[in-house]
Amino acid sequence: MQPEQIIKQHLNLCEQVHNLLLRENHQLKTEGVSTSEEILSEKKSLLPLLDNSLVELKKLSREDFSPFGEGGNLIRKAQNKLMQIFYIDRENEQLLSRVSNQADNGMLGGKISEIRDIQSKLG
Repeated sequence: MQPEQIIKQHLNLCEQVHNLLLRENHQLKTEGVSTSEEILSEKKSLLPLLDNSLVELKKLSREDFSPFGEGGNLIRKAQNKLMQIFYIDRENEQLLSRVSNQADNGMLGGKISEIRDIQSKLG
């Protein structure tokens, strides 16, 4: 496979990951619940593809690219997409943390109310 084709496939995969993370972000923001099983399943299915892409990328060197080809531009696009992925993934982690903290607080709040009710009946 040509080096540019490897980069194109990697960029396409990065775009799929980015779109999936955007869907997860939207779900976390609008529904305020943990990541759905559907999204988790899609993430799991992308992991082997990312592993394979990484193996192929590691095989490449600068000498593989023509100075007149689109390799440099494709690499910059892939790097930019990767930065977008890092950013949205970090935001999703923060949102997931908030969602799990709210769930924990809800359980704790419920227990505290229950204890208060029992104490008022006893007192």
